[in-house]
Amino acid sequence: MKAAWYEDHGPASEVIQIGEIKKPEIGKDEVLVGVYASGVNPSDVKKRAVSRGEIDGQRIIPHSDGAGIVEAVSSDTSGFK
Repeated sequence: MKAAWYEDHGPASEVIQIGEIKKPEIGKDEVLVGVYASGVNPSDVKKRAVSRGEIDGQRIIPHSDGAGIVEAVSSDTSGFK
């Protein structure tokens, strides 16, 4: 799946990467949503731009608002279709 992410703090032009990543698998009590529209809010920008502790190589996909379709539901999750 296509995604934009960062693994370090800094200006967007220097740290944002765009590419293909593995589609996540659902775990216990989870649903998988295929996101078709995503919004980045000021809080996402601040988290990326301001160094508040180490990210430790963790991939962060900035995303506060989105719309999509539920693609999968774990067997122990209810209330989603």
